[in-house]
Amino acid sequence: MTDVHSQNLDAAIEEDGAAIARDHFKPGDLCVVTGCARGFGRAISRRLAREGARLAIWDLLDDEGEETAEACRQAGAEVEFFHCDMGLPDDISAAAAAVSERFGPAYAVINNAGINLRTPAIDHPVEMWNKTLAVNLVGGFLCSQAFARGMIKAGRGIIINFASGRAIEGAVNSISYASSKAGIIAMTKTLASEWAVHGIRVNAIIPGVSETRQPLEAGGTLEELRQRGKSIPLGRVGHPDDIAGMVVMLLSEDAAYITGQSMAINGGRIMLP
Repeated sequence: MTDVHSQNLDAAIEEDGAAIARDHFKPGDLCVVTGCARGFGRAISRRLAREGARLAIWDLLDDEGEETAEACRQAGAEVEFFHCDMGLPDDISAAAAAVSERFGPAYAVINNAGINLRTPAIDHPVEMWNKTLAVNLVGGFLCSQAFARGMIKAGRGIIINFASGRAIEGAVNSISYASSKAGIIAMTKTLASEWAVHGIRVNAIIPGVSETRQPLEAGGTLEELRQRGKSIPLGRVGHPDDIAGMVVMLLSEDAAYITGQSMAINGGRIMLP
């Protein structure tokens, strides 16, 4: 190839790149965040408020959910808290209808809500299995399905699901949690494949051990949790703001060509292929 042809090709590629429509979050877009009361959900809600999102935030914990809503208002966001038990399909349907009536269609859904009910697999009751999958896997699917209809009409939208490193490594005493999170990775790929034609991107985040309540439920103090970070390549456990930052990145123009992926944010503890 001659230099002239090479230069013409480079110019054509650059021109085409500039012309590509790269959909992304814009201030004023509606974002739905489940599990908003604590940890990742609270950090994500507050970060999106600062980014200019309108917010519909969901949780089972009313008082703490309203506290998150107020923190988002202090950041200048238009926000409303909705009570929702993600393990109850009727709750999800009612909350989604209320959001649509109040705000209109959602641009982004962040399926963060989840539970981890711990017991050895040999004694794991089917009721615990069913409840965990109902909240973590089925709830996230139903929430995605409910809002995807509006996204399809709009021709744009983003769904972010929350998986876990336990989906990759397994989890002693958390068989239903690990299984539900593995299902979320498969669900993410499937929804991404089906809904890409409608301009909807679907990705998952795989958080590492972070400074949230869930790892402390198994015992230990925050300081002991932080000490565990010394064995992680980057030298610390995660912080909810690390995860909120990844959510913002996945909503951005820079992520416009990313779908069906599971992004591990864990300081290098688990390095995916």
